[in-house]
Amino acid sequence: MKNQVKNYRVTAWLASPLAGEPPMLDAILGDELACRLGTKNKKKIGRWTPPSEIEKLPIPLVHTNGIPHCSSPIIPKPAAEWTAHIAKRFDSSRLATLISEENRKSVLTTSGPYKSRFQSVRVRLIDRVAWFLRGDKEQVNKLLKSIHAVGAHRGIGYGQVWEWTFDEMEDDYSIFAPYGGKKMLMRMLPAKYAVDGIVGYKRSYGAFLPPYWHGGNMHDIIVPVGNSSETPRIEIISDGTMGLSVNYTTSIGGRRGVR
Repeated sequence: MKNQVKNYRVTAWLASPLAGEPPMLDAILGDELACRLGTKNKKKIGRWTPPSEIEKLPIPLVHTNGIPHCSSPIIPKPAAEWTAHIAKRFDSSRLATLISEENRKSVLTTSGPYKSRFQSVRVRLIDRVAWFLRGDKEQVNKLLKSIHAVGAHRGIGYGQVWEWTFDEMEDDYSIFAPYGGKKMLMRMLPAKYAVDGIVGYKRSYGAFLPPYWHGGNMHDIIVPVGNSSETPRIEIISDGTMGLSVNYTTSIGGRRGVR
């Protein structure tokens, strides 16, 4: 991969509103690679699985001290924002009348796939989600070709991706970006990175490596701040160019939608 490694801004152009939080791109790549390699079928991974037993997948990104060179997701200011309500109920009593008595079975509706729910979800009308990365464009693009939606509730039409684009960058903005002679944080990192010269972060508790949902990966970390006049982040401007500005929106999505 070494000869093909370059810096890129990868953009997912959306054809429908984004539900929930935008995901980490390295999580998307790892999930898709796991599907192709068959590791999901080989062993089911759950919150009970020790992190040491989770297979490290060779995603086509540069890694430094085990940390992938991939920024947190960056989104523009939404044109509109609202709360959607997702409801689901398995009407077993009504369906039972359509099945003969000898063929009826009990269905668990308090948990599992038939569990009833009424969920509120944040929805934003945006046209893109972008990430900065350092890696192999050809191999990353091969994986992203199979990703047709991002965020939560993709199965009901949210976060549909109509195109993935790559813009080659001169510098690497995947972990830090230069700002005023200092380094601006671009992705979550262990708290030990909170040293003099690092700006644009806040302390938190969570995962800095995938799988981001696994409790065993939770640590004291630093994450990019959402908005600050003192620590502007590299923004996605309306004409698709890149610059430094105080008017930006960044979102720290640690999970790939419902996966």
